[in-house]
Amino acid sequence: MADDARVLEYKDIVLRNSDLDILRGPCYLNDQIIGFYFQYLASSFDCDDILLVPPSLSFWLTHTQDLDNQNVAPMDFCSKRVIIFSVNDNEDFGRGDDGSHWSLLVYDRSMNAFVHHDSMEGANNLHAVKLYEAVKPFVGRAAVASAKPKSSSSSARNNKKKKEPAANKSKPSAASTTPPAFIESSSTPQQMNGYDCGLYVIAIARIICQWHTSNSKKKAENWFPALQKHVNASVELTLRDEVMKLIEDLRISG
Repeated sequence: MADDARVLEYKDIVLRNSDLDILRGPCYLNDQIIGFYFQYLASSFDCDDILLVPPSLSFWLTHTQDLDNQNVAPMDFCSKRVIIFSVNDNEDFGRGDDGSHWSLLVYDRSMNAFVHHDSMEGANNLHAVKLYEAVKPFVGRAAVASAKPKSSSSSARNNKKKKEPAANKSKPSAASTTPPAFIESSSTPQQMNGYDCGLYVIAIARIICQWHTSNSKKKAENWFPALQKHVNASVELTLRDEVMKLIEDLRISG
């Protein structure tokens, strides 16, 4: 587009007029918007033991065969207590900006599990399992303690049967030798239309960051209670405008 001018440069993300048109909606969010918001969360919470993986990198991890330590080492998974990945249903490695549905995959070291949050009744389960299978060898028992205290179709069917843990049950230690589990969350808020999945992804990511960095003595052992309390269909009415305002504020201040 001739008039697709740059609107904001934030960290290593460049937003253009076309990205803002998508954000205004009603449209499916693209990699740039989700990547921007992940960068914003990472900067806002500034916590060394949580990692928000950019959508393009999550896609690469999902579809790269024969991942090894040399590929993954720069991401420093072993030092993180929480790792947040976006999941996309795009299967065309040649078109990284394609796809029609977003969901969220979260690794929690204290739980020793990957939790999949899908706002469309588990539609991305197979894609989430594929990402889980790709990265789980790199987050296991070799992980070090952080500074902050605190597969196939048949595999997908089996993983769907895993139960979501209660909020205050004890969890395996970070040193556990048990491979991390895959949990399909049954309490993820569900979208009311066919295009706002990306809004749920960024809303849930924000809740997890808030939970993880909370210093409250009453902090729950996982983020599920906060998710059920604070994320609902209202995100479809308010979150686009909220992110638009954030972009404008950053543009003015920057």
